[in-house]
Amino acid sequence: MEASTPWTRLATRVLRVALARKDLTYARLAVALVDLGYTETERSLILKVTRGTAKLELLLQVIDISSARPPAVWSAAMRSQGDWGQRAAAVLSAELARQPWVTSDELIQRLRRFGNNISERALMAHISDGSLSLAVALQCLTALGSTSLDQYIDADDLVDAALASASEIRSP
Repeated sequence: MEASTPWTRLATRVLRVALARKDLTYARLAVALVDLGYTETERSLILKVTRGTAKLELLLQVIDISSARPPAVWSAAMRSQGDWGQRAAAVLSAELARQPWVTSDELIQRLRRFGNNISERALMAHISDGSLSLAVALQCLTALGSTSLDQYIDADDLVDAALASASEIRSP
């Protein structure tokens, strides 16, 4: 099981808020995902959300299934063709395109300040194939200064998570 971190706790909160905003239950979400061809049970969804191990694509699916309005920057990506991993990749690409001066190396350096030691190669692979966890996606959005998830979480909570993670890596 993945350890609880400020980022996994925020990923949990973001998904719970997305579900609660449209009164979508785990049971209804599981049925809707099965209709989309995914084999998810209510229990598996509860575990993914509670542990903070869900991928960004699950948040996108929740937004779509609940007919919530996606963040403006994500709208085109959400309407794009392809599977949910490809849409997650398009969302992250849209976020990165907003700050073309932030190179992949710069993004990695910013993530390291948050205590994330993912390699540049691994991060870029996860971004390009859309398999990024929601916790790491939240770190990327914070590192990029994105406000896309303001309707799901306060920016101060993202900053607090970044500061808490940074202080954890400085502590012995």
